[in-house]
Amino acid sequence: MALELVGGAVLGAVVGELFKVILDLGERAINFSPVLKNISFKLKAIIPLVNQIDELNEFLDYPKEETEKLRDLMDEGRRLLLQCGDVKLGNLDYLKKPFYTKKLRDLDTELRSFMDVLMLQMSRDQKRNLKSMNQLMEILCRIDSRGGSSKPVDFIVSPCLVPQLQEETVGLEKPVKELKVKILKNEVRMLVVTAPGGCGKTTLALKFCHDKEVKDIFQGKIIFVAVSRKPDLKLIMKNIIESLRGIQLPAWQSDEHAFCYLELWLKQTSQKPILIVLDDVWNGLESECLLDKLSQMPCCKILVTSRFSFPRFSESYYLEPLNHENAMKLFRRSASLDNGSSKLPDEETLEKVIGGCKRLPLALKVIGRSLSRRPTSVWRVTGRNLCRSGSIFDSEKELLECLQSSLDVLDDKMVTKESFMDLGSFPEDQRIPASTFIDIFTILYGEDENEAMVTLHELSSRSLLNSATTRKYDDEFYEEQFFSQHDSLRDLAIYLMNIEPIEQRKRLFLEMNGNDFPKWWVEQEKHPSNARLISITTDERFSSSWPDMEAPKVEVLILNLQSRTYNLPGFIKRMNNLKALIITNFGCFLTEVTSEDNQPFNCLQNLERIRFERISVPRFRNNQNLKPLRNLQKISFVMCKFGKTFINISSQISELLSNLVEISIDLCNDLSAIPNGVCDIVKLQKLSITNCHGLTSLPEDLGKLINLKMLRIRCCIYLAELPESTTKLRELVHLDISHCLDLVKLPEKMGELHRLEKLDMRHCTSLRKLPSSIRNLKNLTLLCDGDIAEWLKMVAPRLGKQVKVQEEEANLDWLCL
Repeated sequence: MALELVGGAVLGAVVGELFKVILDLGERAINFSPVLKNISFKLKAIIPLVNQIDELNEFLDYPKEETEKLRDLMDEGRRLLLQCGDVKLGNLDYLKKPFYTKKLRDLDTELRSFMDVLMLQMSRDQKRNLKSMNQLMEILCRIDSRGGSSKPVDFIVSPCLVPQLQEETVGLEKPVKELKVKILKNEVRMLVVTAPGGCGKTTLALKFCHDKEVKDIFQGKIIFVAVSRKPDLKLIMKNIIESLRGIQLPAWQSDEHAFCYLELWLKQTSQKPILIVLDDVWNGLESECLLDKLSQMPCCKILVTSRFSFPRFSESYYLEPLNHENAMKLFRRSASLDNGSSKLPDEETLEKVIGGCKRLPLALKVIGRSLSRRPTSVWRVTGRNLCRSGSIFDSEKELLECLQSSLDVLDDKMVTKESFMDLGSFPEDQRIPASTFIDIFTILYGEDENEAMVTLHELSSRSLLNSATTRKYDDEFYEEQFFSQHDSLRDLAIYLMNIEPIEQRKRLFLEMNGNDFPKWWVEQEKHPSNARLISITTDERFSSSWPDMEAPKVEVLILNLQSRTYNLPGFIKRMNNLKALIITNFGCFLTEVTSEDNQPFNCLQNLERIRFERISVPRFRNNQNLKPLRNLQKISFVMCKFGKTFINISSQISELLSNLVEISIDLCNDLSAIPNGVCDIVKLQKLSITNCHGLTSLPEDLGKLINLKMLRIRCCIYLAELPESTTKLRELVHLDISHCLDLVKLPEKMGELHRLEKLDMRHCTSLRKLPSSIRNLKNLTLLCDGDIAEWLKMVAPRLGKQVKVQEEEANLDWLCL
């Protein structure tokens, strides 16, 4: 059996073949049943180990000499087992049973020894690799004059996963084939797919990444990075390196250190090709630096999508628009013309609309879905308007005017149209949490979160948004639902906003490089803003030196930032009508937010919603004369650091936030306990604490929250129990304790929660006993894992009827938005 044990996943096949021989022998080897059981047991234990070696071979070939013995041992065992199958009662060979039994026992002993050695070798290799990587880290730390960190790091989900294709593609088979010839067959290290916006460059790159031949060649080592107009090189490199290594690394002090680390790591560890896809690269010094450095990395193939060609660095592939046949196919599908749900327009109108879209996939999908189920009169007007415009390739403006027609049909749904415009307030190529949009929507349009989600899904159904969720089983947990916008559609929102004079705009989007403020802002006495929504985006070079602003009507202020420190603008104090403040950090580091007098909220008495994301929350002291925020209804913290924020004001929290209705805390790992003062906020109805791995306990006075309707304590893996006072939450309707791995028990008097309708206890692996009183909850639906459900149906048949097994569907597409 001439099998090579390097360069492919064959170790598992070798062991599996021997195991298959045992299964095939069946009753033929009944005379050796006891010893064969022992051998089978050891083979079952060895198979996961060798499969792990096979997986490692994708990244680093396992030494051949250390696996040669396994091949010989398996060959010998296979021959021996076949001989044993011929030993039958009455046969002369039966006299050799003791001989074969001894041989099998020797094989069993050798397998045991080999398994021990294999585990030691794997442990040695892991330590050797860890030592090598730590040495690399130390080298880079010595290079960095400001020091670095080589402390232990956490394993993570790759931040550069290739997104799934959301729907079937049209007309990309030939381009994919041509890309494979250029990238896989030729000696091309970097290839730029170039075309105007909306031509399907990103979709082509995704289809290429999901091609079977491509996946076989790169064996899972495919990195997908959204670059955008203003790339943060340190963050991009950090994400690439973390995706390749699978562990979280400290932030780099400079771009050069990040590039140096990647080059050293690839030279030491990578012997197989890596595909790095850089999506939506724009012209500029940062982009050119990124392309220049990555083009020099060993073992890497670089695929770029861009509206620019970059002839200095690479060969270009120009993506043509769809041909007429494919354009018609995509449009008909988008407009639902083939399933009978839309009335078919006349052929002339149909040709006008498709011709007006200039065969661009984005325009075909967006306009097609906007016309779905619309009257023929709307079709004719749209076709006529599209035909009046020039070629979409003449300028980006032509594309925007084409896409604008998809909004014109929303005139009967003004809130949906206005919401599309609001989404332009988020940075390009960044995911938009549904919960953030809800905060904006409820303030500007006075509707509840259900209407906000209906609006988002309406926009998504019209291809004006892309959507993804982290887990598809809790429609009410909006922190796990995300959306993103094609950059051309975001440009459309900005384009339409800029048509109006500054003082008449309903919303104001400001994006700054460093401290380069718009001229009108510096001279703002001539242009006071009457916008209801203001979004200000700054980069890591921003010094927080603000010009003044007069915006007396603003209700929603969105601050998108990247710098390590950020001083809140002083003009916030005069925004007396401000109702929602959203501060989001999109940089590598947590941002420390400060203000001139450390009392930024004292003047914002109308605030109803506050959201912090990736912020080091400022520490409040009890001598600061803090004023109560009596209108504040919701406060959210996502990936924030609390430190000692509430250490001195715990007793004041209920006075400062007396009318708070909802608290949401997600991915805040340094949160070890909830301040006791929270339990005195008696109007609180929703308390959500999720993915906070530092949380070990809840306040004993939790039961004082007499109006609490929803308590979500999800994925707090070190929380051991719920306080007994939980049973006093008589208004509680929904209790979510899923993924609390250390939770060992529930309060005995759970049966007193008579309004409880839903108890989610999936993946509570340490919870092996339910209080008997839970049987008293007649309206309860109990969500749990399959094995727990079967157990409950046996021990408590009546309760078993209330059990529901709903497997969660994990989805990682949100990481790529």
